Amino acid sequence: MEINLFSKCIKELIVENDRVDVPYLGTFTAEMMPASYSDRQTTIHPPYRRMSFRKADITLADGRLLLDKVRKEIGVTLDQAGVELGWCLSRLCSELEGRKSCKLPGLGVMRANARNEFFFVPDDDLDIWPDGLGFEAIAIKMPKEPGRAEEMPEQVEHDERQVKKDEQELRQPTEVITESLIPENPGDVSEGETAGGVRRSEHFSASKTNTRAVQPERRRLRPIWIVLIVLAALLLLFIAACYLFTDQMSPILDPLLYSKEELELLRGV
Repeated sequence: MEINLFSKCIKELIVENDRVDVPYLGTFTAEMMPASYSDRQTTIHPPYRRMSFRKADITLADGRLLLDKVRKEIGVTLDQAGVELGWCLSRLCSELEGRKSCKLPGLGVMRANARNEFFFVPDDDLDIWPDGLGFEAIAIKMPKEPGRAEEMPEQVEHDERQVKKDEQELRQPTEVITESLIPENPGDVSEGETAGGVRRSEHFSASKTNTRAVQPERRRLRPIWIVLIVLAALLLLFIAACYLFTDQMSPILDPLLYSKEELELLRGV
């Protein structure tokens, strides 16, 4: 008996049954899985039947369903079907223990771990539920924001060009006016120079505004350091006072260092 015929028998039986016991190997089971969302909840996957395997000690009597199927496929007696199935499973287990993997055509792959524990990985397109024929995943179209009209392609392109233009202007270095660039007599300045001076003044005022905007963020950090320094100084003063004026600080330190019972003992002494 070849592995192809063994896979064919298992698949035909699992379509009509929720469990197929395989002698000397284990049990194939099928269970219904409900519909589910994708990770980003943009697709609804339809329900399906999931096939799995669990290794177990199955006798020939427990695997009668598979033996009858093999007997009909080969056309032999029930005892001969058991012998043929035994030889097939023996080769299957040897391959799993040696190569740690064995392909079941039309079903999936049988695998074994380092402790020779068998498990089954079904094919992605495995279909063992005839009633689910034609079910497909449904893509969910995300609703648009209410009150937002669709933008014309021309308007979108114009906005993108304007954004790129603004980014390029922001990346250009800011010009700073020096005293040598300011004319002593404004009347001698030509129209072109006046326009250039205005543009330079605008860049200078913009850079000055950005500098002023950064300064408050730096100033916010100073009070924190002042508070930490003050707290550290107070802590040092407290420790020094405890060391120098032990008797005077005893009413404050004793409740912190001793329990109520210990204080009563100390007072009694």
